[in-house]
Amino acid sequence: MKFKCSAVVLVMLFGITTAKAEFSRSDKDTVLLDFSVASAAMTAWGIARWDWFQHSPKIKSEGWFGRDTHAGGADKTGHFFMSYLLADLLHKDFKQNGVQKPAKTAALTALATMTLLEVGDATSSKYGFSTEDLIADAAGVLASWFLASHPAWDRAIDIRMEYWPSAGFELSGDLASDYSGMRHLVAVRADVIPAFSATPFQWLEFQAGYYTRGFRSFDEPLRGGPERHIYAGIGLNLPALFAKNTLAKNVFTYLQPPNLNLSSSYKIK
Repeated sequence: MKFKCSAVVLVMLFGITTAKAEFSRSDKDTVLLDFSVASAAMTAWGIARWDWFQHSPKIKSEGWFGRDTHAGGADKTGHFFMSYLLADLLHKDFKQNGVQKPAKTAALTALATMTLLEVGDATSSKYGFSTEDLIADAAGVLASWFLASHPAWDRAIDIRMEYWPSAGFELSGDLASDYSGMRHLVAVRADVIPAFSATPFQWLEFQAGYYTRGFRSFDEPLRGGPERHIYAGIGLNLPALFAKNTLAKNVFTYLQPPNLNLSSSYKIK
């Protein structure tokens, strides 16, 4: 799965995590409900768009961040982010509904959901069951589990995706595989660092991330071929700026608006 279902799951699970429970549910019912919603949405999308269950299952080695891979590793950082996001949102709902050990349960539920996606991809004509994808998924849920279990770290660190449609998006119409419009990043917020919390620096954060350009067939051709970049810079600490607006704070914890930072990038040869 190449980060295809993130928009669907974000909308559906964000609704789950922000809605107040109107009835009592046991731990088992809560976990089953959230797993079913996420899995059903992803499965329906896979059947409708990526011909899941139409071909014999196969395993496919995709590589990692090499220049000879189909997305230069942006699909792997996408898997990491998607799994992290799913585990985080599940954790919020589990905690709200009193599920025992919510961080651990959310991580395991998210990993089970992402494994189901790989099973679906195994029966697609384009893809296959990718061990590399599953490892990236596991890393994402472990990151969520670790941060949820260490509140001080969780307040300081955000894992986000930045997106702006690339020129190739008009040709493909596939938002989820438009890797040339994505950047995945880690942000360290200054407002939770004692030395900066009472200074103007509290409204800033350090950002570092990875992105690729020009790897997909529909991408706008780039001189010199496909590009892979790592970058670092200073950005606006939007979760702190919108601390009094719960919805905005939650959105900007996971989504990074473009062009709101000063950064320097290094092109990997």
